[in-house]
Amino acid sequence: MPDAAHPLNLTGHALSPGAQRSWWLREALDHEDARPCPPLAADAKADVVVVGGGFSGLWTAYFLTERDPNLGVVVLEQDICGGGPSGRNGGFASGWWDELHGLITLYGRDEAVKACRAISSSITALGEFCKRHDIDAWFRRGGYMYAITAGAHEKLCEDMVTLARDAGAADELRELTAAEVKARCSSPAFRGGAFMRDGASVQPARLIRGLRRVLLERGVVIHEGTQVTRLDGSTAVTPAGRVRAQHAVLGVNAWGVGWPQLNQRLVAWSSYIVLTAPAPGRIKEIGWTGGELISDFRTSLRYFRTTPDGRIAFGGGGGRARRTIDAMFTNDMRAVKETAEGFRLMFPSFADVPIEDGWGGPIDVSATHLPTFGRLGLGNVYYAAGYTGNGVAPTHLAGQAIADLITGADTDAVRLPMVNARPPRFPPEPLRSWGAAVVRRAMIAKETAEERGREPGFLVSQLARTPRRMGYLLGPD
Repeated sequence: MPDAAHPLNLTGHALSPGAQRSWWLREALDHEDARPCPPLAADAKADVVVVGGGFSGLWTAYFLTERDPNLGVVVLEQDICGGGPSGRNGGFASGWWDELHGLITLYGRDEAVKACRAISSSITALGEFCKRHDIDAWFRRGGYMYAITAGAHEKLCEDMVTLARDAGAADELRELTAAEVKARCSSPAFRGGAFMRDGASVQPARLIRGLRRVLLERGVVIHEGTQVTRLDGSTAVTPAGRVRAQHAVLGVNAWGVGWPQLNQRLVAWSSYIVLTAPAPGRIKEIGWTGGELISDFRTSLRYFRTTPDGRIAFGGGGGRARRTIDAMFTNDMRAVKETAEGFRLMFPSFADVPIEDGWGGPIDVSATHLPTFGRLGLGNVYYAAGYTGNGVAPTHLAGQAIADLITGADTDAVRLPMVNARPPRFPPEPLRSWGAAVVRRAMIAKETAEERGREPGFLVSQLARTPRRMGYLLGPD
């Protein structure tokens, strides 16, 4: 357990997580000479207006320029590009082979495998994009390791590997012995695990800001500091003017809870990351030199990766579920402390390595734990939503699919099972957010007890299983 006098060894910005942008975004902004993108100041026209300057919106704009360079595309972003989840996530470009159970449940085995292959292609394409456009986003393909940290997770790991093998993807996801896990990353908390070869780390803010640069070079108009208050058909309305367009795209992530077109598809949860001081020698001592992405099997996931200068970025912990996007999402010290406690549990040999930074914010969670994208109803409004914290590679695929739908291209992307899918809806507010908050805390309490060798209480266990009993693909079975 942490030292009682200095329980978390937190220093610097981690003591005020809502006071600044993520370390990723600050680092990226310090290394760029960006062209300004001033707010919208008057009415405008476009072929396509994109609401949201994160990965979903910018990849859609990028692929629209690939399909038809003559299209007029306008992006409206309420903050700066990368100011939301795209600039503060863990930088995990990971495959979907661990999601086979949910994919097969929703779409059947053949379609599930097709979706996984498409995500794999997007991971490769991210590296190629960075190389093509000279974007140093720290792309490193080291694979993805799953570490068992509690006895209750052993069967989850076994079932995940078996399902991949039965789907004909044994080469994509395989079991690791405890010794094999230790050889990749030695932690006393790890028992055994699995390895998925589809996994690459990126500096997410460098990627999104590089994508912004490429779009500006291609003539896409981007207005930062521009909040869209509503859509009138496919016309985006802002306080300073309207953008009249033939097509509109909503790429708003957790802010979708405030849009009537999306709010029953999503719950907004928060996710937090802490970042250590550089300690490359310590990382070498535990054998974590292959660049693997790593996570555990908790439904309140802990995920971690290294950086080129020898830091560990560790995400997870508590977080909150709320019905509106407010300051509590980005200024939650409880979540920072719980995340830091998870890091200290996993890596006790780093006890004297300071945690220098911490940040977090809302993410969009779908009822299936998986995203969907496509057209909303019969009009000319398109969307991508429900990434549930894993959007780096899927947003690339979503951008292709939406661009192809808008331009009428008959491609493999538009025939993927999550395109124009109809996911289950959450209950109306306030039941949705109240229920999500209670269930999320129950999940964390259940898994914390299991991790510490205790039996979770009956009420906690029952509450944690509530989403599955309601037909959602969230939480433990």
